[in-house]
Amino acid sequence: MMKKAAMILSLAALSAAPVCLFAQDEAPAPKPPDHYYKLNLTVEQTNDTGQVVNTRSYVEIIFTGRESQEIRTGSKIPIATGEGNGNTQFQYLDVGVNFDVRSVKEIGDRLGFYLAAEISSVAPTEKPTPGLNPTLGEPVIRSNKWQSNVLIPIGKPTVVLSGDDLDDKGRMQVEVTATRIE
Repeated sequence: MMKKAAMILSLAALSAAPVCLFAQDEAPAPKPPDHYYKLNLTVEQTNDTGQVVNTRSYVEIIFTGRESQEIRTGSKIPIATGEGNGNTQFQYLDVGVNFDVRSVKEIGDRLGFYLAAEISSVAPTEKPTPGLNPTLGEPVIRSNKWQSNVLIPIGKPTVVLSGDDLDDKGRMQVEVTATRIE
């Protein structure tokens, strides 16, 4: 009986050895080191002839090891919602520029990431709302919103989002340049 148990244990040990060797061969590749990048995001508006009429730039330092990063800039605009007891009541609406950057990864000499951009503004008021203070009017909020996975060459400006401007026949675009920080 003792010999039979020793033989079974020996067979079990021999059969497990190749599995252990196989598991060592499939060890995950070491994770590449994380790096910092300066991300320059430029919003350009062009008129119907293609001439640039407005440019705004935003700079963010991003890190390949961090999951989510964002830029928020803008204003809170008061919107008249009614009048009560002789006082105008307001609700505040955020307008401006928002960028969200997620899942930053180096892919060779390129940088891949998810980018969401929202650019909103208040259009000129055309006519006041009846029954409200005539100086207030009804604001129209203009908004361009994009979200996409992008892959850009490191160190080269790249247009990643583009679309018609809502106010006229011009265009709005977002250009991104990623520069590695050593």
